[in-house]
Amino acid sequence: MVHSAQRVSTREVWGHAVANITPSAMPAVTIALVAVHGGSFTWLAYALVGLVMWLVAVQLGILAKHFPSPGSLFFYLAKALHPVAGLVAGFTMILGYGGALLGAPLLCGLFANTGLHTLFPQAPDLLFPLALATLAIAFLLARRGVEISARWGLWVEWFSLACILLIAVLTLQHFGISDPQQWQLGHLHPPSLLSALVLALLAYGGFETAGNLAAEAEKPQAIPGIMRWAVLLVGLFFAFLAYTETLAFDRLGQSLGNASTPLNAIATAMGDPWLGVVVDLAMATAAFSASIATFNSISRILLSMAGHGVLPHILTRRHLTYGTPVVALYALGVVVLASIVLFWLTHTEILSLIGIFGTFTALGFVLLYALGNLAALRYLFQQRLELRWLSLLITLISLPLLGAVFYGTVVPFPSGSIGNTILLFIFMVCATTALGLYWSRFQPERIQAIVSREL
Repeated sequence: MVHSAQRVSTREVWGHAVANITPSAMPAVTIALVAVHGGSFTWLAYALVGLVMWLVAVQLGILAKHFPSPGSLFFYLAKALHPVAGLVAGFTMILGYGGALLGAPLLCGLFANTGLHTLFPQAPDLLFPLALATLAIAFLLARRGVEISARWGLWVEWFSLACILLIAVLTLQHFGISDPQQWQLGHLHPPSLLSALVLALLAYGGFETAGNLAAEAEKPQAIPGIMRWAVLLVGLFFAFLAYTETLAFDRLGQSLGNASTPLNAIATAMGDPWLGVVVDLAMATAAFSASIATFNSISRILLSMAGHGVLPHILTRRHLTYGTPVVALYALGVVVLASIVLFWLTHTEILSLIGIFGTFTALGFVLLYALGNLAALRYLFQQRLELRWLSLLITLISLPLLGAVFYGTVVPFPSGSIGNTILLFIFMVCATTALGLYWSRFQPERIQAIVSREL
């Protein structure tokens, strides 16, 4: 007898969504990319994009309300837009979130190993064993059940954010709170701010994964609200940290845009190098939390797509005791294990891998959110519901910004591995679209199963 699906609380679903966003990465690493263009108004870029992404969350929340499914956007788009759009979204999520899953254990190992060597310079290099341990623990927690894994992910993410906020508070205590030039909007350069907006948007991706727990949430009707709250709270965190780090680097007379590890640089400047260890620990725990969250998300997407006849039916098998999609989890575990071993054998630079995975994931978010806007708009007008005009307004605001992100990623076209990643993404979209069109023409029963078959 299969164990009934475990139930997760609203708080844990919210934690799952935040863990997929991985907000700790913004102040520790990615803020420098935005600060190059945003300058003193980097906080404003994050705040404005947060508002736009909140509007996108409204759109996706509408779909989550009317079409709850562990497949989230795969099923939302299939029902509200077209089954081919759902097919494209499903494979985009698998590969996009899969890139995050492949990179997360390695990042956890990297930051944990860095912190260890700061404390004990003579310690051996443990990056590879730490990455394997991260994979093993995250897998076992996800296999044990979404309730316990979501709870672990929530606790770990809270710890990571608390570490970052501690450093922010100490920074303001050391350098002061007031920084008038960040409020002098008369000095704002709109073209530069637009470039900062484009880059800041990518920090918010992942909130929609709350929908993957629709079948296991105690209150699935709360998921649309969780999406909106996740974006809102993360946006406030981003704006606060952007203000704090910009202030600190201004006091230091340095450019935040040139800092590869800004929080570590601030800790060193304050004369508290031990805070650098706190940063490494925060990033390691954030990567661990992301590992758990992405295991949960992708396994449920695989489960949903298999249940609707897109992927092999064996992926629908659940654990006899815990009720988790165990075959999907084992498949993911093998792939991640192979990637870690391959990294070890080839001595590849982790950050170069993260750049490749991040590019694919970012393009995936752009496509998913664009299609999500169109799906919500079409459904609301088709049903003549009250929110249709608001949905139209949101679409007119968000689609140009999403288009700008895509344009800024591919023009000028990058060379090397990043360029190849973009080509791979385009090939994936074209191939899945072609498969969907082929099924529509020659195997319509498979297309019909996407929107009609029950899990």
